[in-house]
Amino acid sequence: MNLALTPYTPRQQWGLRPDAALSPDALRQMATGENEETARAELADLTETGRVIPTASAGQALGEARIFHALMHTYGRHRSTLTGGPYGIRALTPHTEDLVVRIAPSQLARWIDALAYRPDGHGVAGLRWAPHRSGTALVLADMTLVLDGIDETTWRAALAARSADHASLMPHWIPVIVDEAQQAAAQRDDLAGIADHLSATLRRIRLVDPLARNGHVHFFTTRHLGDLHLMEACEATPTVLPLWTSRSLPLALWPTGRTTDHAPADPHDAVLDLVTTVEPTAIPADASRGAQDRAALALCHLSGNRPEPALVRAADHALAVAARILADPAHAGLYAAGGWSGSCRSYPEGSVHGADPCIPPGAEQVTDLPDDELIRIGASTLADSSDNSRLVQAGQDELVHLLDWALAAATRPHARPDWTREKPLALLRSTQPLAGRDGTLELTASTTGVYRARLHNLKLAELAQEDDTVEWEREAAPSQSAAVLLAEHAAIEAAACLPFQREHRQQRLLLPDPVTDTPTIRTVIAGADYVLGFTTLASVLGRLRHRVETMYGSADGHWQTDSAAPDDPSDYPASLTAYISDWFALPSPRHGEEANTAAVDTTAYFRHLAAHRAAFDPFVTRYLAAADRLSGSRTFAERHMAGTAALRTTDLAALACQDVRPVRERLLRLVRSMPDDPDQLTAWYEDHLDQPS
Repeated sequence: MNLALTPYTPRQQWGLRPDAALSPDALRQMATGENEETARAELADLTETGRVIPTASAGQALGEARIFHALMHTYGRHRSTLTGGPYGIRALTPHTEDLVVRIAPSQLARWIDALAYRPDGHGVAGLRWAPHRSGTALVLADMTLVLDGIDETTWRAALAARSADHASLMPHWIPVIVDEAQQAAAQRDDLAGIADHLSATLRRIRLVDPLARNGHVHFFTTRHLGDLHLMEACEATPTVLPLWTSRSLPLALWPTGRTTDHAPADPHDAVLDLVTTVEPTAIPADASRGAQDRAALALCHLSGNRPEPALVRAADHALAVAARILADPAHAGLYAAGGWSGSCRSYPEGSVHGADPCIPPGAEQVTDLPDDELIRIGASTLADSSDNSRLVQAGQDELVHLLDWALAAATRPHARPDWTREKPLALLRSTQPLAGRDGTLELTASTTGVYRARLHNLKLAELAQEDDTVEWEREAAPSQSAAVLLAEHAAIEAAACLPFQREHRQQRLLLPDPVTDTPTIRTVIAGADYVLGFTTLASVLGRLRHRVETMYGSADGHWQTDSAAPDDPSDYPASLTAYISDWFALPSPRHGEEANTAAVDTTAYFRHLAAHRAAFDPFVTRYLAAADRLSGSRTFAERHMAGTAALRTTDLAALACQDVRPVRERLLRLVRSMPDDPDQLTAWYEDHLDQPS
């Protein structure tokens, strides 16, 4: 069982030391939330080679997928800290033929709401329950999910407390009715293509904890070119990458599974077909070369390498390793989520994913060459180096690079966009209408390897000054063939990005959330992508004090237009709240909106914040509301003194209760110690940083 992170590559692993050898029980606890004793006991009985999480049988996986899908629909985007864990799951223990789940007791009613079948199609049709020695078993065809610790009395009481709409969640001896059977078949057909992926994600659900530590858990499904995909948007950026890939976790945490029906027979064929189709003149038609040699040349071109003998031999070796890797069911996860090109998209620094690419399966095999061969490969990429150790390292990195692209081409999804070639630039372009709304998804791939994924003609008011266009991704690939692979993968996310996209100037959501209830500080914070905390505010007040001499109050307008230029509709920040929002890229109200003349502690401003998924913590809210209530043009010092006075006359402990997140005593000390004199703000904050927690 390989539990060590590959030591020869410079790629960093999130939250783990690159040279760390992790114990199997520690890895399992990361994924399941089990305690050490349970994890160790389960691993002692686990016979599946090389993996710490057992793979569900086909029927079990499909049932788990349907349950997870129902939970995603009911919970939606939620704070794990408020639900006792993602989807209320404290921990789970997976077996091949069942899944034991420990949920927070407060979430039992919510689970019933999620799972009970209703005529509108929501819930899990055909789901039944039965008493179990460990609690209550939920049974569905060949699936068993045990709610650990929920005894029959507790379960029946929870069912009775729900409305009549939940009567379909019946004991196991009640047969499935006709309508349920039809709906169950529809649900199975809908999720069949990603059932293994959904099940594997549910069995590793605690891997989202680092992503959701200061935010939300958010999974949903979306269709692209007819295929269903699981999306993760825990950090308010939708990604189709699997959790284990996006976090660059060791292979021991990857799922085994069943390969897709469209898996290519050989990566040699896949690479050669891709390159000769996208760039017909890239590989010379040399009759003396066999298909295997031409495939190696194609992989060199795909990965941006010159066809030097050492690199061609390296490419041929990488293709052979890729063939062995793809034939192993343990690596079926390579096909999930649009193929391995998703990891290759992480290469550019500053890309959408923002992480280094995951080490591919087979990295140890592909680099297992004699040092003299590694030196020759390394010399082809580091021609100016005579340090053999550096050349060996460069050779290993280049072999992994070649393996990455071989796997990316071989796992290219079967459902692909249609590309057209535009002359004379030979630019490749693909366009398709967006499903369910106005707009067009456009992909381009240039001969220089630059690819773009853009949304056009969206007819959104927030894009009036941005040509009605959202550019989801623009990066450079090593070749036009590679650009096609990466653009096709980026398109999966681009088609689903609009609910998360913000315009650039005032950071307002392009599609604001509907606000139906009367929001409060608590509800606004609970739904926010980003909460401006008092400590963060304190870090900039000293600098802001020297940059802005006077400001207006909220009643005068947080954002104002230039009265001396009536033909210019542009607005600019005028209040302290507006300057702070602009500084931290928080959404601001527009001139003419109700919230633009409302204090930040009013319902009108709460509605604005809730619609754009942002928030101020209670202490920031109190400070800014008091500072902005001074009407007319006032100095920063005047507004600051009004804010500090409001905090001093407030019960800070009671104010802390308005936050859904825990408030530490250190924060209260910072609030209490805030100086009235603006000239002391910088020293005060720096002194606070030196204090023990």
